[in-house]
Parts: sequence; structure tokens; C-alpha cells
Amino acid sequence: MSNVFQSKEQKDLFLTLLKVMGGRKAQVEFDGSGDSGSINWVGLLDQDENQIDLTNATFDWHEKSGQFEAGKWYVRYTPKPNMPVSDILQAICEDALDDAGHDWYNNDGGYGSLTIDLTTTPPEIKLNVSIRYTSTEDYEHDLTDGEDDEDEIKEGEDEGTV
Repeated sequence: MSNVFQSKEQKDLFLTLLKVMGGRKAQVEFDGSGDSGSINWVGLLDQDENQIDLTNATFDWHEKSGQFEAGKWYVRYTPKPNMPVSDILQAICEDALDDAGHDWYNNDGGYGSLTIDLTTTPPEIKLNVSIRYTSTEDYEHDLTDGEDDEDEIKEGEDEGTV
């Protein structure tokens, strides 16, 4: 998750903002399958697990993007002044998922959350991903020979006849 933040300073300032707002835990939940995925919920929770209103909260952010040039991928950070805090939390989660490389959005998909525990020093940032998959057991029976089983009762025979 080293590339999620542009710098240690940006990371420290953003986490301090979340704490100053009364946050004890920030969480982003995601879910995906069938070739798509989405962020389902973004929240900042106080000590009583109540959601803190993020409607007017903004922060000067540097949004991460990738660019392919001369056969190499380069990471770029573009300034985004006054970006909504909820959008930043979502971007952090999306960047962490990209960096982790788990396929949480195709086929049976996956789900999980990014959690920032602001009660620890330094704050713990954890990405939890659960991947769904369907398991199949295949069996093949060859019935082409057409011979009767020896133990099978033939038409017209009694069960007691040997």
C-alpha cells in the first residue's frame, strides 16, 4: 500500500484530519462479480460507531493515476484541491485494491473492506479481501459396453433363483 499516498506528509495530514473530525475508524466497503465491482459504502465513525457527516469535508489531495510510456508504467499524482473526504477514502481503497492485485470483480467476484483504525499509533490501515469461487466436482461413468451387471436380476428370474 506504499503507493496509495503521494507522500508520508500527505498521509499524516489526511489521517490527522480524520482524527480532528472526531473519527476513530474510517471504513470503505466494496463488492463485485460478473465483470464489475463497486464501492458500496464509505464512512467515518466516531467512538460510539456513529457515522460522522462528511458532506462538507474536503482536503487538498493528489489523485493517483498510471500512465504507460516507452514500455514502462509510471505513477502520476495530480493535484485535486478541495477534494471531498469521502471521495479520497474511496480513492485510497481503489488504489489499494489495484496495488494488491486481487481479482475481486470478475466471475464470482469478491468483497471486503479497507479500514483505517485511528485509535492506534500509527493508525493501522488494513485491506481485507474475500474472493468467491464456485467449486465443481466432475464424475464420468462409461455406459457404452451395454453388458448387464452380473448381480442384476434379469427379466423373468426370481430373486431367489441362482
